[in-house]
Amino acid sequence: MSRPRKVSRCLPDMLAELVMASGLGYLASAYTASRWLTKPTPRRPVKTPFDYNLFYENAECVTSDGEHLAGWVISPARPIGTLILCHGVRHNREQLLGRIALFAKHGYRCVAFDHRAHGESTGKRTTFGYLESRDVAAIVELARQRWPDQPRAALGVSMGAAALCYAAECTRRLQALVLESVYHDIRSAFFTRMAAYPSYIRTLDQAILWVTERRLGLRLAQLCPVEYVGTLGSAPVLLLTGAQDLHATPEDTYQLYERCRGPREILVIPNAAHGDVFETGGRLYEERVLGFLERHACFSRNSAA
Repeated sequence: MSRPRKVSRCLPDMLAELVMASGLGYLASAYTASRWLTKPTPRRPVKTPFDYNLFYENAECVTSDGEHLAGWVISPARPIGTLILCHGVRHNREQLLGRIALFAKHGYRCVAFDHRAHGESTGKRTTFGYLESRDVAAIVELARQRWPDQPRAALGVSMGAAALCYAAECTRRLQALVLESVYHDIRSAFFTRMAAYPSYIRTLDQAILWVTERRLGLRLAQLCPVEYVGTLGSAPVLLLTGAQDLHATPEDTYQLYERCRGPREILVIPNAAHGDVFETGGRLYEERVLGFLERHACFSRNSAA
């Protein structure tokens, strides 16, 4: 009885291998995979800060290349400064609500936008943080114009953290940066993810990279946060990752740490994987991140407006 089921499960794999056996099928499969990797993820947030008993205002800003970004501003009664939060790939600002609730409780004004091609923002494709750096620049400028006399810091998750690195020209002027689960370089992150796929998919890896470079109009060698984190200059940086993270490994995070030129700290959350350092870290996360911001970003209860 088990043999027919085994054959039926193998049939799609066999058909896929036959399709890719031709040169045309190989390129078509690589193109399809590239489109999936860079596809937009439009989705209206299901939850809002109201679900966390937080008042907020909707906000908009426009990037230097014309993308329209949708976001939230959450301001406590007496904000002690502004914290910009940047979400990860395939997510939107809703991913950050738990963090927003934490920081708003401690007096931080939180600013969170959907990156291009995500959530309610415009855009046709994601670039894993590279062009999203223009989103960061627009959001940082909005915060500078609206609250010029208060300290400003930023926190990014995965792609959002990479975007903060690529936007070093403006983010190095912030008082502090928190980089969560940031990949070392996109090629390593890509090959790590590909290892989980069937062997016939893994044969496409080089072709997918080749096609993706031409579709995005950039060399994937440019997508390398480890080469940018050193350009943050004297900006204090806190690097976090999960001990079980296969995409932003502790080893890779220590390499990023070594490249930082200013004050730097590192935290590896026990038992956490790529997407749950906040949830798994719990009290440890709260104490270390809040402590880092208070030490380096001049966020203080005494500076409340």
